[in-house]
Amino acid sequence: MSIELTVITTAPRTRRFLLSDPAAVAQVCESLRNGGRLFSGKPLIIGSAGRTEVFAATSIACLELATDIELDGYLPKPTNLTLTALPPGQCTEPFVGRFEGERFTVRVEFRFTGGHKLVTRVDGVRKPVLAERVMNLTSLFERPLLDYRLTQRGVGLMNPHAVTQFVITPGVPDLPKDAWLADVT
Repeated sequence: MSIELTVITTAPRTRRFLLSDPAAVAQVCESLRNGGRLFSGKPLIIGSAGRTEVFAATSIACLELATDIELDGYLPKPTNLTLTALPPGQCTEPFVGRFEGERFTVRVEFRFTGGHKLVTRVDGVRKPVLAERVMNLTSLFERPLLDYRLTQRGVGLMNPHAVTQFVITPGVPDLPKDAWLADVT
């Protein structure tokens, strides 16, 4: 029972840690219950006998916890979206999403302060009212965190306040009235 923790900052720097002590693993799992506060307020402190690293909470773009432990029970209640990180090879392949009835599948590329990119497949349920669909689209920036499934095993936690832009493929069919309509050149 261990967790391979990856901290991706807006610097952008990536630091990896291994949590193998059962008490340390349990502490991390419990702290996920208050995951909405991971990216605001107190810094994240990771320590061992050899060194201690302190991360400003607002400078963390993503935390990834690769593990066989079932973490869903520790995460905030699920939304109508399921995000799954795409493996690097699939990030550049053409993507065919769909909007069918109440369901949709799209590719969303999140871009963070400092240049980090995270490409995900998003599966979800379309809200029945247009205003709810528009709010679902724009409210991603307002959430305290977004969780996503890792390619192999485990979960990632994304700091929406470090996201500068996200690109949805294919384009969203129901845009707000004040959206600018233009083609990429």
